[in-house]
Amino acid sequence: MEFNTLANVELDDLLAVFNLSFSDYIVPFHLTKEVLEAKIIAEKLDLNISVGAFEEGKLVGFILQSEKLENGQRVIYNGGTGVVPESRGKGLVRKMYDFIIPVLKERGAEILLLEVIEGNTAAIRAYENLGFSIVRKLLCFKGSISPGVESSSITIKEMKDFQWDNLRSFWDIEPSWQGSVYVLNPMPETYQALGAYSDGKLVGYIIYNPGARKVLQIAVHTDYRKQGIGSGLCKAIADGQPLAINNVDDTSKETKLFLEKRIGLQHWLSQFEMTRSI
Repeated sequence: MEFNTLANVELDDLLAVFNLSFSDYIVPFHLTKEVLEAKIIAEKLDLNISVGAFEEGKLVGFILQSEKLENGQRVIYNGGTGVVPESRGKGLVRKMYDFIIPVLKERGAEILLLEVIEGNTAAIRAYENLGFSIVRKLLCFKGSISPGVESSSITIKEMKDFQWDNLRSFWDIEPSWQGSVYVLNPMPETYQALGAYSDGKLVGYIIYNPGARKVLQIAVHTDYRKQGIGSGLCKAIADGQPLAINNVDDTSKETKLFLEKRIGLQHWLSQFEMTRSI
C-alpha cells in the first residue's frame, strides 16, 4: 500500500472510488462527474493537500481536503473520506492522516476539521481514536416551503454587494464550512444571492445553490425578525420546488423553529462537527 496526494489522480478515477466508497454509506449517494467537479470548486478542495491510498497503483481510498486561514489559525477541512469496501479494515484512514499530517504541518496548519453523521457510530469512534473531538451538533433540513405570511413592506432583489462585516452582524450562528465566508468569497457564479430591503436598507438575505437546491446562508437583521422576511426570501428561491438547508448549529433554537414551524421543512439528519489539533 502506498500513500500520496491526489494531485496527479484523474477525476474519473476519483469519481469511481468516491461512488464505490459511498455506495453502502449510512446515507448512500452517487455523484456524476459534473457534481464532483462542482463540489471540488464550491468547497475549494485542493487535490495537492488531499491524500489517497493506492494498492498496486490503483486508488482505493481518499481524504479530500481544503485549507483556510481563520482567526490567525490555518484550518484543514475534510470534505470527504472514503475507502472502497474490499480495502476496509486495514486502518487506511489513520495511515492516510499519518502520511498527510507532516505535509500539513509544513504548511503551518494547526486544526483539522470534519463532519460526520450522528448515527455513524463506527466513524465517530474511529475519528475519536485519531484525536478528534465533537465541538458542535449540526442539523439538516429539507422539504417544500409551506404557505405563510410574507412581509409586504420589503423588496426582494438580487444582491451583488457582499459587505461581509454587515452580513455577519445578522448572524446568530457561525455557518459550517460549505456556507463559510471563505467558501462564498468570491461568490461562485452558479450561486444566487437575494437581499430583502426595507426603505432601501438591507434587512435580510439568502445565498442559494440552484443546482444542488441548497441554501448556504440565510439571515435576517434582529430588528426585523418575525415579519415574514425569511419566509419571503425562501419562497423567492424555492419556485415551488423542494430545497435543503444543511448544517444549522443546534444551539440556534430560533433558526430551528423558523425552519420547521414557519416554512415547514423537516429535520431529517444530524451531523457532528469534529476537530483536532495537529
